[in-house]
Amino acid sequence: MTKLISLTLILSISALCSLPADAQSTPGACVLTVPKDPLSAKGLATPYILKKGNCDQTNPDQQVFVEATVFDPATGIFGVYQPLVINEGTEPAIAPVVPTIPKGAIIGLWFGANANSVTLEGDLRHSDCVNGLSHTDIFGQVAFCNANNFFKAVDTASKVVIPPLGNDIHGQPCPTTRHFGIIDQDQSDNVITTYLQQGNRFAQATKKNREHLKKFVEFSNGSDNALVAELIDPAIKCTPFKAPSLMEPNVLLGSMALNELHASRQAAPVALVPASDPMVLSNGKPSLRKLNAYRRGVNQPLVHSLRQASTKVYCQNFNKIAPRYIEGIAKQLVGRPSPDAAAANNLLTFMGQRYAASWTNLGCDKLLKITSDITVTVNKQGVATEVHFHQSKPIKMKKD
Repeated sequence: MTKLISLTLILSISALCSLPADAQSTPGACVLTVPKDPLSAKGLATPYILKKGNCDQTNPDQQVFVEATVFDPATGIFGVYQPLVINEGTEPAIAPVVPTIPKGAIIGLWFGANANSVTLEGDLRHSDCVNGLSHTDIFGQVAFCNANNFFKAVDTASKVVIPPLGNDIHGQPCPTTRHFGIIDQDQSDNVITTYLQQGNRFAQATKKNREHLKKFVEFSNGSDNALVAELIDPAIKCTPFKAPSLMEPNVLLGSMALNELHASRQAAPVALVPASDPMVLSNGKPSLRKLNAYRRGVNQPLVHSLRQASTKVYCQNFNKIAPRYIEGIAKQLVGRPSPDAAAANNLLTFMGQRYAASWTNLGCDKLLKITSDITVTVNKQGVATEVHFHQSKPIKMKKD
């Protein structure tokens, strides 16, 4: 879930290319060094290094996150691990836990950022890392390592159970990251990882580390995945797909990979990354290769032509479903906190402004020649404080 502005794709890096000069001096264009053997237990427990210059992990608008999901084909059991990211030249506040990985298990890595973009460098040769199409054409805030192999292993395993979606407080099927009432301009992006910060040092967000540090700041990636699993699901009495933490016992964690697997149970119409998603544009234009590269990383069906990923059809379903869906759960959302206090004053107004901005950023207004069915009222600071549904009265907001 990016900030709701049109994305500018920023230069990247591949395993065989050096970092372009302009990417080295662009604030918010983060460069993340991947440790040696990242798909091993030792590699998972080795901190990723956020290079100096463009980004600083202490800056909320420049933070980068890593998330690993582990699948054991022999048992069908998943696990979640959150590798640590630290600033270049620093040490962790507490050393990361070395996870126990079952023999034969498949590990996938997903990357997210609160910054404009994240570019991977380091040990990428044998990890099937995908940052985009090339060192000058990346996705933006998202990258993957071994994601395609991970999902193939899950899809072909004989022992794997994806839980049912269940029903929400209104008796309707619970939403997923592929529900048109949930998606935005760039669905299926970013991760659920959370870190602890103490000054300029960082630690994994475990109970033991919280108790040891005592004073700390806990922060996370602004993501569609976290929006569903951590905010909307609890509000409407749904249960997200979670798996045991590989950092501490008796804790369940969600992940981008688990969300996408759960979304395979989404009933039609299913929201899949469209051709005009800002993260899959190449030099500002739709790209079949880049679209499919992204879809592989989130376990979505590949397409043979851009017409199969029609943004116009996507917008039609977005318009038909999202305003009515958000209005239908408004009472459950209005009393919940906004994930971005600078954008909206509660979860309902956040969803409203997110829809309205996505409508424009995807070009739905131009494709369908109609305005957004949702508008918001903002205060002098630009914070959404009321949401208005087409042909519907404003919902009364609780006072701040």
